[in-house]
Parts: sequence; structure tokens; C-alpha cells
Amino acid sequence: MLVLKPEPILEKMQKHCKKLGMTSLISKQKYDFEEDYFDSSFVRAKNSIGNIGTLELANSPIDYFNIIKKQKFVKCGYALGSHVGMGIHRHAWWKIRYFLTLPESIQLGPFNMGTITTIKKGLFHSKVESFMWSGFQKLTTLPPGLVRDNVAEALYQDQKLKELMMKCLLREGTITISRYSPTTESKYLKTNSKIVIESKWKLHKDFFIDSYTLEMYEKIAGIVKQTINDMKYHLTS
Repeated sequence: MLVLKPEPILEKMQKHCKKLGMTSLISKQKYDFEEDYFDSSFVRAKNSIGNIGTLELANSPIDYFNIIKKQKFVKCGYALGSHVGMGIHRHAWWKIRYFLTLPESIQLGPFNMGTITTIKKGLFHSKVESFMWSGFQKLTTLPPGLVRDNVAEALYQDQKLKELMMKCLLREGTITISRYSPTTESKYLKTNSKIVIESKWKLHKDFFIDSYTLEMYEKIAGIVKQTINDMKYHLTS
């Protein structure tokens, strides 16, 4: 087993978010969703995903930023600058998982949807031409039209969100929103996280979100939470 030095990227993200006007806390306790991956300090396989840590957000519809890291070890013919050893290079990518907490009584259907984006390629710059939400967009399994449980419809109606997504999707790639539940009965702090929002893996230079991207994710989170709240009598067990 190879032990790596603790990574400061969580503290860097906290300082970065503070510059964007977002207050956050690094908890001394681990949260239940952090058990989805083993701690990133321990590399158990050459190709692996590890948990970096979590920011608990204040005054935001997003409750937690969970940072995970993916790495892959590749044999290289040219070893100069190798992170691991002669002829071996470690490639790394990072991702933020945005978690939304809900009352314990809320029970969601098989909700799972993501963006399909059309990119217009340019000589020097590309841009988003259009996007759509695809997948199971309803919070319940009731027949369509009985209740307003279609999250995509609510997202489409927000014009400001559409503008932000047209601006941010080129960098973010596919955005997915889905029902979440811990994979096992966790021994860590219970969060009641029931929705997770994710985008593509990013290199370190592209990892830190800008103000437009943060606003976009907060708008998505706010609309999802409001839609669920409007449906709470149909979703309560």
C-alpha cells in the first residue's frame, strides 16, 4: 500500500469559494456519502477513486461540496518529471459532487437525468448551441400529467438558468442530477442527502469553479429543492 501526503485542495477550494461569496465549513467528522470511496490518502490500486473531503455550505441550496479524485498509473517511455518512479506517471482528475439534503420522510422515485449538449465548433472558440435534459425526469412513478413532478420542466422555465447553462456547459460537460442514497449503512455522520449533482472529471487547472458556474449549480439545486417541496405530500412515506 502506498501512502500519499494529504492534499491541500479542500482548503484551497474553501478559500476559493470564500472569494466567490460562499461561506463553508470543513467538518472534523466524516459524512455518510464519503464512504462511497475510500480515503484518498491510501492508494489501494493503480487505478482508483478516492475521497478528498467535504465542505458544508452555509446559506446555499447546495448543502455539501464533496471532492473526489481519480487517478491512473501509466507506463511512460520518457520518465522525466514522473510523480511515482522510473517509467511510471500518475494522471489525476478531480470532481465535485453537489449534495442536497431533504427531510428523512421524503422518498423519491427512480429519478435520474442528465444533459445532452450540442456544441458548435469554431475556428478559435467553440460554444454551446443547445442542450436538453434526458433520462427519468419525474420524482414519482405516477402517470405523466397527474402531478407536477417533472424536474426538467421546472428547470427549463428558468430563463436565467438557461443563460447560465449555455455559458457553463462547454466547460462542465454533462451535468447529471439523480436520486442518492448511501451504498451501505454508514458509521459516519448522517446527512439525509437524497440528491446528487455531478459533472465531468476535470484536470487541476480546470477544477475550481467560477462565479457563473457556482450560480448555475445553486439555481439548479434551488429549483430541484422547490419542486420536491411542492410535491412533499406525494413524496412523504
